[in-house]
Amino acid sequence: MDFWQSLFPKTNSPNDWQDWLQKYMQQSFENQQKPTDPSFQPSVPQSSYTLFESFHYLFIHISIKNHSLNEIKVHHSLTQVLVHIPDEPVIKITLPEPISRKGATAEAKDGTLEIKLPKIAHQFEMELPIDSID
Repeated sequence: MDFWQSLFPKTNSPNDWQDWLQKYMQQSFENQQKPTDPSFQPSVPQSSYTLFESFHYLFIHISIKNHSLNEIKVHHSLTQVLVHIPDEPVIKITLPEPISRKGATAEAKDGTLEIKLPKIAHQFEMELPIDSID
């Protein structure tokens, strides 16, 4: 049996092909969601923060009740935010799109920390020249 034939179903029916593809994709997503290391524990539950976006900003809300603002540290890169709260696991947030290096702010009110991150206005694309190796 050919290698490729072993991967794909032998069928002439579009419905069979669609069913196979759906099962394959579902299994792939399930495998990605399950950690391969049994000792892996997520650093924080997904519900510990809320991320939403507007046209120009990403906003993150985190509950910080019973913590002093002097104890909390927030760090960010272009694609990720880390929030360090004493006696709690680090909150690691992967951003849905890159943010600007400048203009980020953090404010607290009524036990909620709000982090405001400006999106990159323009993502530049450059053509890469191809050199011939002779």
